[in-house]
Amino acid sequence: MTAPSLMFEHGLDIAKGWFEPAALDFAAKLSENVTFEVPRGRVVHVNNQNEFEMGVAGTQMGIFTLNGSEDYDVSNPGTTPAGNFMHQAIAPTGVMSGLVANGAYEIESTEFDDNQTYQANELLTATANNTTLATGGVLTNQNAVQYVNPICGVVSRGRFVNAHGVPVLAFWPEWLPAEVAP
Repeated sequence: MTAPSLMFEHGLDIAKGWFEPAALDFAAKLSENVTFEVPRGRVVHVNNQNEFEMGVAGTQMGIFTLNGSEDYDVSNPGTTPAGNFMHQAIAPTGVMSGLVANGAYEIESTEFDDNQTYQANELLTATANNTTLATGGVLTNQNAVQYVNPICGVVSRGRFVNAHGVPVLAFWPEWLPAEVAP
């Protein structure tokens, strides 16, 4: 386990709407097919074994991660690297949770392609890649083509720097499947 990130370096903030009016969330373990540590705020989908994999393709429903794969409430050995007892979380079983891309909320995520420019009402997708940290599950407006590629969000306020000095992308979750299944 590597050193945890600072509280607001990687994250997902629900600006409006959640918890309730119809809190849509989902919990699952991360697939062994994912070869990197997943930061909070990435986009995942559920595979055929009911595990999370990165991004969206075909008809896969997008889910925005509330915790990262190395967060202490997901992965906690209970000891420091030197073997000293630290603390044991209530249920560090590897289960992550996330918000389903079909809910009535506005989200701000740190996990987006910051090389792009985002305008209100642009469609968003996330690359389905389990092996590349730089692109796997990262939100982008590139190749977000309606009815051709899967859509998991619509830009609301766009990119800005939040109160913690971290760039975020504000959007509404939306699910629109691609033309064909992967």
